[in-house]
Amino acid sequence: METTDEHLIIEACQQSRLEDFALLYDKYHVPIYRYVYYRTFDKETAEDLTSQTFLKALERIRTFDPQRGNFGAWLYRIARNAVIDHVRAKRPVERMDEDWDRASGENVAGDVATRMEFRRIREALDGLDPLKRDIVLLRLWDNLSYKEIAAIVGKTEGNCKVIFSRTVEGLRSRFGPQALLALLLLLSSLHP
Repeated sequence: METTDEHLIIEACQQSRLEDFALLYDKYHVPIYRYVYYRTFDKETAEDLTSQTFLKALERIRTFDPQRGNFGAWLYRIARNAVIDHVRAKRPVERMDEDWDRASGENVAGDVATRMEFRRIREALDGLDPLKRDIVLLRLWDNLSYKEIAAIVGKTEGNCKVIFSRTVEGLRSRFGPQALLALLLLLSSLHP
């Protein structure tokens, strides 16, 4: 979908032709789902929060202003807020055991050493400042540009680059480059 087409669809939705919102949903539901999934690591939660994101977007479509940013960044901000609200509501419940029970086509036994390394890195990511964690995940797993990330988190593009670089360097110095590669490979194998 071209940017011009997207703007026309948004305008139609803002003028009460809400059935056109399905086209925006089709374009963005997979990236938003991935964004939420890689922050919750739970399929049902990701589905629920993704649905909440699109419901809020549909309810608030008239407030969207293309002069203030692009629609994708607006959706990511809604999803980010949904994840933050979810995490706040869940604390202090810890669900690390679900890593072992994940339903997928992979071997259930898995590679224990790799899973232990994954758990260590995931705990390190969970321990990061939420802004740093979001910037790293948006860049690595959501494959967004620094410009898009800046629009989502409300920082400058340059600031996002510096935060990303320093955070990744800190993780590399703590775990080594192989650990980060292992995490990327694991996440891609767990891709919902």
